[in-house]
Amino acid sequence: FDWRAILGGIPNVIDPFAESSAQQFPLGTKLVYGEETYRYCRNGASALLVSNLVQAVAPLAGHINEAIGVPAVGDTTITFTPAVVTTDDLAANELQDGYIFIYDNTGEGHKYRIKSHPAIVGAVSGTLTLIDPIRVAPVAASVATVMHNRFYNVIVKPADQTAICVGFTQQAVTAAYFFWLLTAGPTAMMIDGVVVMGEMVRPSEDDAGAVAAQDFDEAANVGNTGIVGRVMEIGADAAGGAATFGFGIAMLE
Repeated sequence: FDWRAILGGIPNVIDPFAESSAQQFPLGTKLVYGEETYRYCRNGASALLVSNLVQAVAPLAGHINEAIGVPAVGDTTITFTPAVVTTDDLAANELQDGYIFIYDNTGEGHKYRIKSHPAIVGAVSGTLTLIDPIRVAPVAASVATVMHNRFYNVIVKPADQTAICVGFTQQAVTAAYFFWLLTAGPTAMMIDGVVVMGEMVRPSEDDAGAVAAQDFDEAANVGNTGIVGRVMEIGADAAGGAATFGFGIAMLE
């Protein structure tokens, strides 16, 4: 993403609490504001509430283990074929600043960052332009997976988490707008259940956008969703509503 062409250079002031309908920075750009760290995001199709935990978009099945072309070492383009028409279509530059990695066969394990691409229809090959050149040439039998940038089309973390958590909103965000997401530092947090002062919290499995106490011994492996912060003020149980908040340190960097 060519931010210089949009802004004409680094702006004098960047407001971490602002949003915009047009993109201004590459997705994932880091902004440090005192003891707070932010990442530049694009919101998904639904508006977001303030101080909610959000997650990345879930990978589509039709973008995993799919056919690719056979570029040579040093090439900066590769073709990719999503599996299914409509379901797996890609809008122009939807994968910009995301990744393609070789899933299996020759070249497997190598990842490449995506610079740009045209709109690609499912079941039809399309060309991805890469930032870095091919290091190990794949063969006809090689297959690949594409991944959106984790800060593209973020959504409120649902009760049943479907992708990695990426940060906490610091303001209400309009659907499909660009904004700064707090990933580290002090933040309000919606609380599910009882949390303990100074201890760690994880994504709640009950309340969308909330956090719960980290318990590595809890049943059903819910403790395995990972640590997203540490408690500074305990708040109270939100009981399914975005009305009760505590305070803590986000730990997603």
